[in-house]
Amino acid sequence: MSWDDYRLLLELRRQGSFLAAGARLGLSASTVMRRIGKLEEGLGRTLVHRTARGVRLEPEAEELARMAEQFEHALAARVRDAAESPFAGSVRVSVSDGFAPYIAEATTRVRRVHPEIHVEIVTEQRYADLSTREADLGLRAISPVGARTRSDASPVLIEKPLGDIVSGLFASRDYLDRHLPSRSLADADFSAHDFIVDEYVGRRPCTTDWLLQRGAHRFPLRTNSVAARMHAARGGMGLVIGAIGAVDEQRGLERVRLETPGPSLTFCLVMHEELRKVPRVRAMVSAITEMFDAYLERQRRAGD
Repeated sequence: MSWDDYRLLLELRRQGSFLAAGARLGLSASTVMRRIGKLEEGLGRTLVHRTARGVRLEPEAEELARMAEQFEHALAARVRDAAESPFAGSVRVSVSDGFAPYIAEATTRVRRVHPEIHVEIVTEQRYADLSTREADLGLRAISPVGARTRSDASPVLIEKPLGDIVSGLFASRDYLDRHLPSRSLADADFSAHDFIVDEYVGRRPCTTDWLLQRGAHRFPLRTNSVAARMHAARGGMGLVIGAIGAVDEQRGLERVRLETPGPSLTFCLVMHEELRKVPRVRAMVSAITEMFDAYLERQRRAGD
């Protein structure tokens, strides 16, 4: 098999159809089908099935596509590393949606000193595989719900602890005036209120499981977008979990007093061990650490 064959299977896996894969590769759908047929003939087995929803790859083809993806990530990482200046090049950072603005702030700080550094911020449901250099840095929650990928447990990865982020409950003045004028919520009263939550609540471990443990069951909106959750809360839809130090994020909302403190998560930066001495990565780590320290100070002041 040639690299073109591997890449063809990779795009079929990603795009789900001959037409879409061909568009990504600059080929017609008929050319993609012909090349797949030729590949299957040469290997003596079926690799791709057509279905009503597109295409389905056989397990062997899936494995070949994964190999192609790993090579693609490794190649992209080498390109990022091949810079003339110690600080020139790209740093790819994988974070959850809510942290993207803070990484953007860290990028602004680091580029004031090293404008030759370029940063790529990747926000996604599936955390990037740091062991294969799909990203250079990852901001990861490590407790209490254990929101870590299997790759984050790899022996080639190292962690830099950043600190604990504590959450609270917030709502609009309108919602509180109508449903919680005391601005104080006891554990026994969660079942009487509406909560705007992550779409995965109750389906996989996440911070909002803290609500379920207190009897919350009315979820008028589920979304993995932090911005959407805060927007809905400002509109009076219900209570929302928010990090206590995220002042800008919670403008227009009031914090609710709780009988039991809200959930907390411990965060760290994760990177491949071969990057620990790369100047541009170290500069970005330093900027993110400073940003996180400033956040923790805002959190401390808000909690006083």
